[in-house]
Amino acid sequence: MASKGLSTRILFFFLFYLFSIFFISCCDQKTSPQNPKRQVTEAELMEKYGPKDMAEEKVDSIIKSIKWTTNKNPNILGSKKAKKGGTAVFGYSNYPPTLRTYGENSNELINQLITRITYEALLKIDPLTYEYIPGLADKWSISEDKMTYCFHINEKAKWQDGLPVSAFDVVATYDLLIDEGIRDPYSNTFYSSKYERPVALTPNIIMVKAKLLQWSLFLYFSNDTYVLPEHIITRIKPSQYLTKYNNEMMIGSGPYSFDKASPNQYIALKRDTNWWAANVPLNEHLFNFNEIKIDFYTDETVLFENFKKGNIDIAPYIYPHTINKWVEDFSPKKLDAVKKNHIIRQKIHCGKPEGHGGFAFNMREEPFNDIRVRKAISLLFSREKIIKKLFYDEYKHMDSYYANSIYENRNNPKIRYNPEEAIKLLEEAGYSQKNLNEEGYIVKDGKPFELNLNVYRSDDTRIETLFQEELKKVGIKLNLKKVTWATHIKDLDERDFKIIWINYTTDLFPNPEHAYHSKYADKLNTNNIYGFKNKKADELCEEYNLEFDFNKRKELAQEIDSILVNNYLMALNWHSDNIKILYWNKFGTPEFVISGVSYSGKITFRFVEVITVFWWYDEEADKTLQEAKDKKTMLPGRPYELKVWEKLKKRDK
Repeated sequence: MASKGLSTRILFFFLFYLFSIFFISCCDQKTSPQNPKRQVTEAELMEKYGPKDMAEEKVDSIIKSIKWTTNKNPNILGSKKAKKGGTAVFGYSNYPPTLRTYGENSNELINQLITRITYEALLKIDPLTYEYIPGLADKWSISEDKMTYCFHINEKAKWQDGLPVSAFDVVATYDLLIDEGIRDPYSNTFYSSKYERPVALTPNIIMVKAKLLQWSLFLYFSNDTYVLPEHIITRIKPSQYLTKYNNEMMIGSGPYSFDKASPNQYIALKRDTNWWAANVPLNEHLFNFNEIKIDFYTDETVLFENFKKGNIDIAPYIYPHTINKWVEDFSPKKLDAVKKNHIIRQKIHCGKPEGHGGFAFNMREEPFNDIRVRKAISLLFSREKIIKKLFYDEYKHMDSYYANSIYENRNNPKIRYNPEEAIKLLEEAGYSQKNLNEEGYIVKDGKPFELNLNVYRSDDTRIETLFQEELKKVGIKLNLKKVTWATHIKDLDERDFKIIWINYTTDLFPNPEHAYHSKYADKLNTNNIYGFKNKKADELCEEYNLEFDFNKRKELAQEIDSILVNNYLMALNWHSDNIKILYWNKFGTPEFVISGVSYSGKITFRFVEVITVFWWYDEEADKTLQEAKDKKTMLPGRPYELKVWEKLKKRDK
């Protein structure tokens, strides 16, 4: 009997041992690598990220000398009618090359959207006053010489795994940004050349010293730098970071977290019900959807058809090339769902400054290293015909790199279709109409004037085809090369093009240096895609960076704008002073519906960010909508055209 009891005890302890190993293994799987527990002590973190060779008394003295400021009364724009719950499904046409926040190929608009609601910056910007408001930091300071910034991390700030956000995370994020292993030359150069390595004075106080005196450096570090968790990014090499987080996102501290994704199909984010800042008054009526899903369709026609069927809740952004959807396909006269207000159709004047876009030229090589050729091609871009014939006169000529904003130079030349002048310029550049081959194309040095143009919208090439026809009339052959969006971006980043179609957004406070300074002209993966080098523009960019007076800075931006337009970096296209939106009538919206700026302080070129921040799912409205669809009855309408945002701005002033 004793022997049997001993065997039973041995068996029990053996099973307990196996269970213990299994339990520990499960815990390790839950905490690594996506959600690892911090493995080092606070003292070790201070040793790694704290002040080097600085006496404790000196650190205490610095902390005591900090003059903190904050913003206790930001504008509250969230609606008290907002409710938590439901899902918002958006439609997009191009899946991003990566889901990463930083690193190679991470500069897509969709990356910016998911970053801004998953991660947080130290500060945000009030969209009415443009004043700083708390983010991860609840207070901040700028030294008298304007070159040292201090931020106090809110002690309530948490990562989505429950660990506190700290000053150590800020330093680790900086270290990642300057690491060449992430293959992001612009970030590498920008952060290493503009800032010294930040210092954690305490676990909650970070000190950042600028290497240069520039008005924008506080803005960029506080508002544009999204902080990542130190306890994750320091566990992997940059090369591993690039691959592991190519199609998934690490945990953040923001209102949403990554749920799942399927390449070329969808990205899904879910609301973090334990978000540390959910009860901050500013956020109480914001970030309302339980789930945000972005579905991708390579064919835009299929995308819009899925919206009509209700598989997508909010239609994609109405680009100029899809304006026919707005004017014709979704006309109340043609679509019963719009006529009966099942689908809401609105035109919102939201004070949104435009960016710029069009056919960009690679100025590093022939033929676009010659300004006469660049100007000639611009004169052959028949925007009048396109705006009238394809866009129903809903758009205007773009004559600035800062269209529809205070930075636009109103004295810029108005480039309009003029083939006679274009032919004259081509003749001067050696591309003579007298030297045509059998196909009717200009020949120079034994080679025909031939260009390749990427086309990534396979369902609509009307703009490119019209442009192709205009070039053919003067003897230029334009080949339309069908490519994927990923290939298009790769060609752009690697400068493997002579002419390429591109659109850029703008910021509340432009940064002309990163796109137009010559120091970025010969570097890959930067925004100076043109290879633009201009001594005067360089001087103005540098003067702009040093100018703290807003009005003087505005004048400098206008002068830069003039140089850009007169150097013909691209054949500029068109812009609109409003956003056109289509959505199923099951959402609650704030009074202004869509603003030009969100609390991230970014221009909302694609309105998705504002919707994810301010809108909410209305369960009762959805039930009413479904009943109306079944019975084919009319619902109450909403205003077709709104200018509420302009009134809000004036009221705040």
